[in-house]
Amino acid sequence: MFWSNGDQTSEESAQARGVRTGLLEIERDAPRPAAILRVANELEGSGGKIQELFKEVRCPWGQVVLPIHLVQSGHHFFVEVETGPWDPRAVEEAINKAAVLRSSEYAEAGLEVLSAYSVPREVGFFFDRSPGALLQLALARVSLDDPEESAALFREVASRHWGVDLDYETGYLPLVEELLMAALDEDETPPILDALVAGLGCFVGETIRHSTDSESTWRPHENWGEGPVIEVEHLVLDPIGKSRAFLHEGPEDSLAFYAHYVLEQLNNNS
Repeated sequence: MFWSNGDQTSEESAQARGVRTGLLEIERDAPRPAAILRVANELEGSGGKIQELFKEVRCPWGQVVLPIHLVQSGHHFFVEVETGPWDPRAVEEAINKAAVLRSSEYAEAGLEVLSAYSVPREVGFFFDRSPGALLQLALARVSLDDPEESAALFREVASRHWGVDLDYETGYLPLVEELLMAALDEDETPPILDALVAGLGCFVGETIRHSTDSESTWRPHENWGEGPVIEVEHLVLDPIGKSRAFLHEGPEDSLAFYAHYVLEQLNNNS
């Protein structure tokens, strides 16, 4: 059937969203290349103009191949086609394709998925253009190998996304919390990428480091930590673990409170 952003749709709802019309059947476990060719022919027959099959899309940090690139009513669309069941690797690859597309020259293009099996919720979420999805996809290249660089990337992406000029000061953390809660405000808890957890945690960690005169350093994670930890005086901090708690539990695990508490402990022992 025709799937759009993870939900089976009718022809009427597809027309309302400005995407290609017509119900397309995908045979389960059929050879994928043949299914892609058949889908491309049907889409072109319904008014779309195929620009390229197996289109290589590039961005500054990566490249992917999307099976169908077409134009309809003056708008660019990319279509992913899946004939097999969705395993974790297929989900990860689909989200990576969305991340590269949103950082490429086709950032404004439509992105659809046609699947023989029910589309996982996280794929549907990241193929959409909600604020929470776009913010997380822009952080896809965050790496815990370099926490300082990851903090800088979060600061850059979040500042651009929200139209603010974030800095490593504790006064910005309540604003970051508020904006994140607004971006991730969904009827159900939205999928959270590890890249967002890591980027936010590194930003919080660097905010603490910039707000104290005590010597501090990032070092490889402890057995109990979510990622790299910060060693400062008598404390070992896990800001990435705290970031995950906040993203899943909300203000009850406030990052601003955490940072102020840590700095208070450091000041009391200086």
